[in-house]
Amino acid sequence: MRPVAFTIVFLFASAGAQGASFDCTRAATAIEKTICAEPALSQLDERAVAAYADAVETLGLADEDDPQGDLLLKGHQEWTAARARCGPVPTCLLQQYLSRLAVLGYKPDPRAASPLDGVVGRYGTPVEPTRELVIMLAPGTVVLVNLRVTAANWRCSFTGIGRSDGAGGLTVTRMEPRGINQGSHVLTLTPTRLGLAARHGDPKDDVSARYCGAGGSLAQPFPRR
Repeated sequence: MRPVAFTIVFLFASAGAQGASFDCTRAATAIEKTICAEPALSQLDERAVAAYADAVETLGLADEDDPQGDLLLKGHQEWTAARARCGPVPTCLLQQYLSRLAVLGYKPDPRAASPLDGVVGRYGTPVEPTRELVIMLAPGTVVLVNLRVTAANWRCSFTGIGRSDGAGGLTVTRMEPRGINQGSHVLTLTPTRLGLAARHGDPKDDVSARYCGAGGSLAQPFPRR
């Protein structure tokens, strides 16, 4: 299984999208030359790679056999294709980079409104048990979700694909990597006055027992940051 982080760096570099890692003296395509010629684009290029690498870690993605990782890669590929359609036009490339950085920063895409824009973002609190929830837009009107809860004696981590529940919240399904026959597991995220609250999606499936240490619980409130 190839690590997601490696795949991402490879895709950026092969598309000429990582200003910090490709040699501008060897720029071959018109887009590569434009990126190298425009300091603002070069800086955005580097920021996009750093943001992608950060997203891989923050979302808890391990390898490209992970269905959640597949969606992150698909989003990158769709963005790469959109950027290619710009050709060597700096203003178009600038808009594409700003759009991608917004998504990778857990914000709505300024160029494409989504019905899930209201829930994307960062949530959590440093009060023990410390809680972190991130929600990122992904292709297909879904979102990528990662919840982490940490206490003195246990830690939880749950990554899944979120879909609207029709009431302002999400149904988040964790699909196991291909080849691991464990089915899927579900959490729900429901709106609260301060943010979102996580609950087990199926009373017969103790998701916390699977993804937390002894005594841990994913069923927590997550205030919006």
